[in-house]
Order: sequence, then structure tokens, then C-alpha cells
Amino acid sequence: MNDTLWRDTVFHIVCVAGQSNAVGFDESPANFRPEDAPARIFQLGYWGEDNLKPRPLLPCAQNFQDMRPYGHPDSTLAGAKGVHLPLARRLLPLIPSGDALLILPCAYGGTGFTVNEIGPYDDQALRPASGAWRWGVSSNYYRALRDRIAWVLDQNPENRFFRMVWCQGEHDKDAPDAQIAAFDEMTADFFSFFSARYPGRVLLGDWNRSVWFNYETTAYWYQFPGCRRIWSHYRAWSPDTYVPIPRDTDTNAVGGTGLTARVREAHFGNGAFETVVAPAVAACIVKNIPADSKI
Repeated sequence: MNDTLWRDTVFHIVCVAGQSNAVGFDESPANFRPEDAPARIFQLGYWGEDNLKPRPLLPCAQNFQDMRPYGHPDSTLAGAKGVHLPLARRLLPLIPSGDALLILPCAYGGTGFTVNEIGPYDDQALRPASGAWRWGVSSNYYRALRDRIAWVLDQNPENRFFRMVWCQGEHDKDAPDAQIAAFDEMTADFFSFFSARYPGRVLLGDWNRSVWFNYETTAYWYQFPGCRRIWSHYRAWSPDTYVPIPRDTDTNAVGGTGLTARVREAHFGNGAFETVVAPAVAACIVKNIPADSKI
């Protein structure tokens, strides 16, 4: 069935990457109804035999970090919720009718550019070794992100990259200048790599900063000057694609269990990805679609 999907379906890729608030640590109940996930929304599988296969996207996405052990005891699904499904539902109308949206979850909590090691990498499975490693141009996380996008583009010449959605910086709060330099180096490589190998393969855009969206973290992290410095750089790096998130957005302090992290205020919760974060990111993406573009 998956070979048929790759052959007969055109996929448009949205990559969601970074650390915990890109994984999705929302501990409020994760319940699922079939109508919540339209048939044209998929994720690139990551866990076990799902790896590198198009799988239905559920409220708890298959990230680099396996969140299935966590979540609210009243949930009907294992795991914690993220931005992936609510964002995908809002972006689906932007792609050609009959094509599919493919979410690539590429995030792990507690990671950064200045903490942890580069980490081992599986060249066959296109996966980093399990664990909290480092972001950066030479890291196993970035290699997996880049290789998995390229792998999907290679499955069908009609497949397209759509947008990158990024949230990272909290664990680099003690070394913001080093984080900024490493982020700039990694993103420069991203645009250079794909521009050279996959020209013309972006839907409604090109391989440049106009397709990379940085959304803010929770209010808790803004008490740290280093975090404020990092997000100020994100805003300056691409003002048009910077996504502010209201400081009063709910966290796991409301309705959370404390299973994912000791500091509940550190992560979006209480359904905030659905009600606040995804709408803000989607609105910014829509605003930045070139006026002369046609689907």
C-alpha cells in the first residue's frame, strides 16, 4: 500500500523541528475522532516498522522523541499533543486539490546547538540514534532532517517541499551567541543544499528564508536574557516569517500532569497548540505566500 501511495500521491512536505515545544509536550487529554484527521493528511513514520512510510497523522506525532509513555490518564491516545495535526488541518486548503500534506516531525526535547553531543546516525534508516543530541550543521538531527526531506522528494518528481516550522532555543539560554552562529550556519547549509539539488521543488516559494518559520516559546523562558536574545535574532533573521505567541498562552500549568517535565510552565498545554499556536503559524504562512502564486 505504501509503494502505491508513493507512486500515485503527490506529497507536499511541512517539517516541524526543534526541541520540546516543537515535539509537543501538551499533557492535556489527547482524544481522537476520525474526522479530526482528513484523509489527505499524513506524517512520515519514524517509529519501528513505520519508518519512512506515510502514516496517518494523529494528535501525537512520531517525533525523534517518543512521547508515547507520557500524557493525560484520560487520553484515548498515548502521548502528548503537538502543533502538527492542528497546523496540518489549517494548511491543507493551501495545497492542490487531490494532493496530500506530509508532516515530517523532527524534534527532541532538551536539545540545542550548544548542549549535548553531535550523536550517531543511521544512514540506512535516516534516523539519529535515540537520545537527546545536538543541533548543528554536522549533527545527527540535522542530517536526519535534511535526508528525510530529500528522501521524500526523491520518491516522486512531483513531490514538493512546502514549509519549515521551527521552535528551539531554550536549552541554549546560557550561550545565545553560540546558538545564533550555529543556527545561521545550519540554515545556510539547508538552503544551499536544497537549492543545488532540488531547484524548483518548493510549493509557492523557493529555498530561502521566506519558507522557514520560527515561532516563539512559552512565557516561562523569557525570564532568561539568553532566550530573549535568541528569539530577537529569530525576529531579525526573518521578520516576515517570525511568529509571535501571546505571553498568556496556556501551558501545562493548566490541566497538565507534570509527567513530561517538572516545570509545567515551560511547555504549551491545555490545548494551546490547537487554539493559539497552530492558528498563529498558519496565518503567518498564508500571509507570506507570494501574491502572484497560483495553486
